[in-house]
Amino acid sequence: MPPIALNDLIAAGIVGISVVIMGIAFLTSRKPASEPFENSPAYDGIEALMHRTSEEGKGLLLGMGDGFSGQNSGLGDSVGVMIEQIVLSRSVFNDLPTRSFSGDGALACISQLVVHGAYKNAMASELFRSDQSELSGTNAVVWMAGLMPELARKDNAGLILSGAMRPENVLIADLAERKELPLVAATGSLGAQAAFFASGSLMTLGEEYYLPSIGKVNQRTYQTQAKTLNWLRIVLAVGLILASFLKLSGVLP
Repeated sequence: MPPIALNDLIAAGIVGISVVIMGIAFLTSRKPASEPFENSPAYDGIEALMHRTSEEGKGLLLGMGDGFSGQNSGLGDSVGVMIEQIVLSRSVFNDLPTRSFSGDGALACISQLVVHGAYKNAMASELFRSDQSELSGTNAVVWMAGLMPELARKDNAGLILSGAMRPENVLIADLAERKELPLVAATGSLGAQAAFFASGSLMTLGEEYYLPSIGKVNQRTYQTQAKTLNWLRIVLAVGLILASFLKLSGVLP
C-alpha cells in the first residue's frame, strides 16, 4: 500500500469538514431563519406570471431550450423540467392551458410526460391535450424560429424560458419586448445569462438557476440550499488560504 501523502490528508480533511458543515446546516435549517435569504427576482417573476394568468384568464408560454441531446446537455436541462413541473402543477385549471415548446425530441417527450402527470395528479386527465407540449424544432435555432410566432398571440400573459439556452436566443427577448410580453429567462448558461442581462428581462444570475424557489415549499428548500452553499464557500476559501500558506512555508511541495 503506497504511503498517504500530505496533500491527500489535507484533501480528506477538507472533505470531512465540508460534510460536518452540511450536517450542521441541515440541522439548523429546521429552525425558522431570523433573516432569510432574499429570493431570486426571476423566480418571483415566475410567481407573478402564474398569478396573472389565473386572474386575467390568459395562457402562459414555456420555452424549454434545445434539450438533453444537444450541445448544451447538462444539469440545467433537468432544472428546466423541474420549473415546468412547478408551473404546471399550479395552472391546470386556468382558463387557457400552459403550453411548452422544446427544441429536442427527448426533451419534448419528457415534457409531455410532465404535463400529463400534472393533470393526472389534479385528477383532471380529461383536460390534457398532447399539443400542450410541442416539439418546435430539432436544434436551438429551429426551436427559436418555431417559438417566436407564438408570441404574437394576444391571449398570452407571459413567457418563461427555462433550460439550456444560447446567446442568440436573446432575439426572443427582443421580440417579447416589442410585443410588451413579460419575459423571465431562467438558464444556467453563462453566455445566455450575459445576453439576457443586456435585454433587461428578469433572469437568473449564476447559481440562482439551480435553486428554483417558486412557492412557499420551494422557498423553504431554497433557504436550506443557499445556507449550505454559503458554508461550503467558506470552507473552500479557508482551504485555499491554508493551502497557499503551507505552499509558501515549504510544507507542501
